[in-house]
Amino acid sequence: MTDTPLFHDTMAEMTATAIAAAAERGAIALLPIGVIECHGPHLPVGTDAFIALELARLTRRYAAGMGRECIIAPPYYWGINGILVDFPGSFRIRPETAAALLRDVIESLNANGFREVLLISHHGDRIHNEMIRDVLNDQHARGNAGARWLYTPFRWRMFERLGLTGKEPIWVPWEPIPALEDFKLTGLLGVHADEYETAAIVRYFPETVDYAALKTVEPTRLTLADLQEWRTGGEAARRLTPGGYFGAPNPVDPDLWRHYDETAKVMAAAIAD
Repeated sequence: MTDTPLFHDTMAEMTATAIAAAAERGAIALLPIGVIECHGPHLPVGTDAFIALELARLTRRYAAGMGRECIIAPPYYWGINGILVDFPGSFRIRPETAAALLRDVIESLNANGFREVLLISHHGDRIHNEMIRDVLNDQHARGNAGARWLYTPFRWRMFERLGLTGKEPIWVPWEPIPALEDFKLTGLLGVHADEYETAAIVRYFPETVDYAALKTVEPTRLTLADLQEWRTGGEAARRLTPGGYFGAPNPVDPDLWRHYDETAKVMAAAIAD
């Protein structure tokens, strides 16, 4: 790893000449999207941005093998934190600020010659995802049909929560495959800094993990009703998840990180098609 992992393997390490040449060749721009917020005592506050970036890297690699060139934009990590905003390490970004910045980033990529800008967002906060939906709908209304949403985790039921189907023009459509579920899980409800996210960060960004904390942190044992209350944030989030995580932090399947690798393969195929 470099000292700047959120810039590594992105446009930030390319020259302007190389970027212009990639755009001229018709390369797709992948835009990782995350947030800076508390992810328990064991994972870094940049977890969502790190996972989105790694998904972009994996997707680029698999897409290249299918004959489709992609480059990765510097991650957009100023997403909206409406649930854990009061926890240490979390940043408060207003929805209007986040929307304006995302719009400017997309349009900057267009101005650099990229006709397709595909968003990879690993953050489950509903307000955050409503913001992305609204920005993309506005882009399409303005005639920018090349700005589309490639990824939000199926396990967070984001289509349903946004009142969408995943077939709208703002999405790159793809369907989950059995390989995405072919892993042993704890069986505990988890949505934040849980076994999935721990598996990804330990695999791809191991130097950011507090392993001493990971050894001792206990899983939460919360219900779907708790989840609905937790999503209101504020006092409910502090009471239900005082440690800043929701689920079982320690994976029981050492290969759970492959969930993200398999996801990237499916996304690459959707791009290639």
